[in-house]
Amino acid sequence: MTALLDLPRSAFAAVLGAGTALRGSRVFHPHGTTRACRVLVDGGADWGADLLDRPAEHHGVVRVSRGAGLPQPLPDVEGLALRLPGLGVRGGPLDLLINSAWRYAFVPSAVSRTWSAVLPHRTGTGRLVLVGARPRPGGFTLLAAAPLGAWRPWGRIELGEPRDGERLRFQPTLGAPDLQPVELFRALRARSYGWSQDLRP
Repeated sequence: MTALLDLPRSAFAAVLGAGTALRGSRVFHPHGTTRACRVLVDGGADWGADLLDRPAEHHGVVRVSRGAGLPQPLPDVEGLALRLPGLGVRGGPLDLLINSAWRYAFVPSAVSRTWSAVLPHRTGTGRLVLVGARPRPGGFTLLAAAPLGAWRPWGRIELGEPRDGERLRFQPTLGAPDLQPVELFRALRARSYGWSQDLRP
């Protein structure tokens, strides 16, 4: 069964890697803006992950981009990639990827007020949680929800000064000790990201 599941994963990774090589940049979200940011966590939630539950202030970087790189005013999926240094596994960065979506399906941002990770994370208590965001002036409201539950705010992102993010490589498969991407996400992303990043100039 594992070998059968590996076939579509490997095929997807190969296609993504080949597309990156031909395009000379990311296949998805090829162009974006990167900013320093401050993440303010409200605290008091009970998801089972420190990032979502404990009041805190974190500093990091955020990249906002259009999925297919289509020019305005054409509709496109928009993405938010958040990096929080030192909060990931073994003291590495914690990277979260969120897109304009209807939960599990990408949609253009024009028709989706709330953005969402497409696959959930598992917290330290075993709960499954979707991480989401909602654009607001000067940043984003950060949200969380059970896979079929209502969105609940847990913090906000305040955008800061522009940063050079062209060579930034996000690692969303690593997660934090108490906030791990589900296994399917880790397997698919690890292979596709490895291919695409190795072949980028």
